[in-house]
Amino acid sequence: CVCVCFVAFLSSPFLPFLLSFFEGPLENSFDRLQLNFHGEELSYLGSAELGASLGATAISHLEKVSPAGMAAMASSGSVAVLLPTTAYILRLEPPPARSLIDAGVAVALGTDFNPNAYCLSMPLTMHLACILLRLSMNEALVAATINAAASLGRAADYGSLECGKVGDMVLIANARWEHLIYQLGEHPIAAVIKKGRVVVKAPS
Repeated sequence: CVCVCFVAFLSSPFLPFLLSFFEGPLENSFDRLQLNFHGEELSYLGSAELGASLGATAISHLEKVSPAGMAAMASSGSVAVLLPTTAYILRLEPPPARSLIDAGVAVALGTDFNPNAYCLSMPLTMHLACILLRLSMNEALVAATINAAASLGRAADYGSLECGKVGDMVLIANARWEHLIYQLGEHPIAAVIKKGRVVVKAPS
């Protein structure tokens, strides 16, 4: 499957357009590609162990991850991207978030937006993570921000409010940030800031 996809990529008429996103010599650009894939969603296949052995930046789903897979991911530093919307909509057994955290694996959250998990809402995803995966609110915040950035290899520049990082953030219209998770279906977002500039502002 990987070989077929790679051949399709190389033969695509859009190849020049796609390669325009790479900087510098092509061989150097491929060296910078990171491994990030889905694994252990519907059955155990040893994907976590395989991904860890290959130095994967992140592995998503992990509903059926084994203790050995967790240990391998902790050792390799691979981030576990958990998708509670998928478990909820498809009525799957939720991924073992608490066991992954206890094993020392960094946990991130994603919406898994696609036709069978049609959700773009990170606040709802964080809410489901607290209910279904039994994360604390603080853990859900970390998983949706700095750990999510780490799953893309971008934690040095994104994911937390620090001097020198990109100024991307949301402002909450409430005295406590926890209302971003607590207010199910009614997110108290006052404004969205991108690179230090307000790009969306709620009506006053």
